This record gives sequence, structure tokens and C-alpha cells, in this order.
Amino acid sequence: MKQIILYIRQRLSIRLGMLIVVVVTLFFIMLLNFLFYRCKLYIQHAAIDHATQLLDNTAERINGIMNETELVTNYMAVTTTRHLHPDSLLAFTRRTVAENYFLTGFAISMEPYFFPSMGRYFSAYSLRHRGLPASNTTLDSITTVREGPFEYFDALWYKTPHTLGTPCWVDAYDDYNEGTLSSPDILTSYCCPMRDADGRYVGSVTASLTLKWLSGAFASLKPYPNSSAIMLGRDGTYLVHPDTTKLFRQNIFSDADPKAQRDINILGRSMLGGRSGMMRTVVDGQYAYIFYRPLERTGWSLAIVCPESDVFARYNRLLVMAWIIVAVGLMLLMFFCYQTVCHAVQPLRQLDERAKRIADGLFDEPLAPSTRCDSIGRLTNSFIRMQQSLAASVTAVRRCNDDLQQQNDDLARAYQLKLETNRRRSAFVQDMYHEIRTPLNVISGFTQVLSAGLHELPDDDVADFTARMKQSAADIKKLVHGIANTPFQS
Repeated sequence: MKQIILYIRQRLSIRLGMLIVVVVTLFFIMLLNFLFYRCKLYIQHAAIDHATQLLDNTAERINGIMNETELVTNYMAVTTTRHLHPDSLLAFTRRTVAENYFLTGFAISMEPYFFPSMGRYFSAYSLRHRGLPASNTTLDSITTVREGPFEYFDALWYKTPHTLGTPCWVDAYDDYNEGTLSSPDILTSYCCPMRDADGRYVGSVTASLTLKWLSGAFASLKPYPNSSAIMLGRDGTYLVHPDTTKLFRQNIFSDADPKAQRDINILGRSMLGGRSGMMRTVVDGQYAYIFYRPLERTGWSLAIVCPESDVFARYNRLLVMAWIIVAVGLMLLMFFCYQTVCHAVQPLRQLDERAKRIADGLFDEPLAPSTRCDSIGRLTNSFIRMQQSLAASVTAVRRCNDDLQQQNDDLARAYQLKLETNRRRSAFVQDMYHEIRTPLNVISGFTQVLSAGLHELPDDDVADFTARMKQSAADIKKLVHGIANTPFQS
């Protein structure tokens, strides 16, 4: 690792390329973050619009079915009061079910002892048995009966309009009663009170829809592959849910994810309050968007649960592809930057090599001048002129050094010659000293003898002494004359 770092630090092209890539990467990251943020907002808004539109369309479809159910029921409540005969009521219920494919059951239930001959109970009931597939009504069968004796007066579908005195929708209920014609499915009903000409309550007309059939139109609503639909009753009970074990047994408040209990409570209160909207919360351990709106007539609320992973599936795929493209692009950018920077700094690398050779003492190797007009070209040409000036200076210094060396050699030879001259002069002086000292000693000795006893010496001795002194003086004179006539040599 240290070698790699050292190699990078020694390569200007790599460092410049990495610097360019880092700057470009930061710029692209900021740009991509902004673009993807805007893209995510757009996808989120598009998902909200899409899911809301589907939810509204489905609600309108269900409302349309309910409208038709209300129109048929209200019409039959008015018409029936003009034909209050047991057989007519049985025919009315059968014809109503046959002519309205969306109805599962239709009942006309009279007040106790309305028909004295029939006893306390009279309820004409027609039930549709749907074939498979349920959308093919030609395979349906209809059973019409006078229901057996049971206290239908306490049933929700009869007691509610009687108590309120107005038509109304009732919550889903189980239609099973032992000994009577019953639907195997959970039903929801629209109930309309019947009144005679005097305004007295005489019975109830009830049009029933199976919750299974009604929820089929809603549950098929899947804006995304893993989305699901739920429908809440007036008390928050699940009327439609992808998990059928929760139907009519759990409500939205008891089924909340512990991580999102507070959000689910707010969502439940908002849905039961008849409001529309959207909420992001945790469902089954993952974040999801919940779009909801009420069914005004019933007090129920519809909702679509869209996992966040589905909503942003295309966005996430786009994000992964974008990052792959960015990574590949940055690698290609790094490669091209490296090649471009290498080409740009090639003269600098040559200058570096040339500087190393100059540091090693090689000043005369030529370097081709650059034709570039940028800073690197000017630097190269300036370096060449500097090299030429340096080479000329080094040549001059070498020449000066050679001259100084020659002078030093001459001085050394002169010094040796001077030493030899001094030695010879000393030897010459020594020889002269010995040559002169002998005659001088003779003269000095005889002078002392003559001074001490000139009158006492014989003439022969005096003459001998005098002759010798003259001879010594002549020798000295000859020696001095020889020195004076000898030329001086260094």
C-alpha cells in the first residue's frame, strides 16, 4: 500500500487525473442527487395521482352500484305498496334479482300479522346463486321462497330502517339463519322502509350485495404488483383485507404494526372520520404508502396499500443503472484524463529527466525546442536557454580551472627552482667561506706574530711571513675577482 501511495505521489499525471475525477465526481454527485431527488418527487406525485385516480374510479364504480341498488330499492318500496299480495311480493323479489346482476338477494319483509292468513311472519326472499366465473350471469340461478318463521324483526336489516324511519345502508352481517334460505357469504344491505297511503310503516324492502362480490371489484385494484386493498366498516373492522383470517375479527387499531402504532391510530381515526388522504407508514415490517377515501353512503372507508419498494421500483432500477453508468463513466474519465494529462506533462517529465542528468554533471546533451505556445512550451524553451547558458558557464569555469591549474603547475616548478637555487647558493657560500677562511687565517696569524715580536724575529722569518701573507692576499684577491666575474644564474 505504501508503495502504491508513493508511486501516486511521484506521478503528477495520476494526481492531476485523480484531482479532476474527484472534482467531476463531486459535481456529478451533486447534480445526480438533485436530479434523482426531483425524479423521486415526480414519481411520488405520479404514484399518488395514479393510486388516487384508481381509488376514486373504484369508489365511483362502487358508488354507481350502490346508486343503482338504492334506485331499485326505493322504486320497489314505492311500487310494492300498491300490490301488497304474497304472490306478487314473491314475483317482485325474483324479477328484481333477475334484472339486476349486481344484487345477490332481495327481500320484502312485512310487519307482524300483516297477512293474517300467513301468521306472524311473512318475508319474500329471492337469492342469487352465482356460477363460476362470477362475472358470467348466465350461469347464475335464483331461488325464491317465503322465508321460514324466524324473528327477522330483530335483524339489523329490518330493525335499522324501522328505527330510523329512513332508507340506509347497514354494516356487513352474516345472513345465516337455521331453517331459512341463507347466503353463504357475508352480506351488506340497503334497507328502505315501506309505508302505506296513510304513512304507516308496513314493512321493509332489503337489497343485498355480497361483500365478496363487492370487494372483488375493489380487491382487484392493484396499481402495483404487491399492492393490496382494504375496506373498513364503521367501527374500523376489516370488511376487505388480503388476509381473510382478519375479516370481521380484527380492526385497524388492533392489527397495527408495533413500529407504526401511532401512525395507524391516526390513519384509522382519519379513515373513520370520513376523510381522504395519503400516509406513509410501516405495514408488515416495511414502509408503504396508504391512500384512502370514504364511501359516503355507508360510512365505510376504502384504502390501497402500496409498498414503497413497488412505488419506487423503477426509480431504484434507474438509480442502480445510473450509478453503474456513473462508475463506468468515471473510470473512462479517469483513463482519458490520465492519457490527456500524460500527454500534457510529457515535456515536464523530459525536463525532470534532463534536470537529473544536469545534476549528474551532463550539461551538453541537446534538448529539442518546443513548438507549444502554452506555459509548458515556454517553460521548456526557457529551460533549454538555461541549459545552454549553464553549459557555457560550466565551459568557461572549466577553462578558468585549466588556466589556474597551469599557473599552479608553473608556480610549483618556480618554487622548486627557487629551492634548488637557495640550496646551491648555500653550498656556494659554504665553499667560499672555506676558501676565504684559510688565507684569512694565515694573514691573521702572521699579523698577530708580527705584531707581537717584529723586532725579535729574524729577517728571514719576517720575509717568509710577509711572502706568505702576500700570497694569501693574492689568493683572496683572485677568489673575489673570480666571484665578481662569474654571471648570476637563478
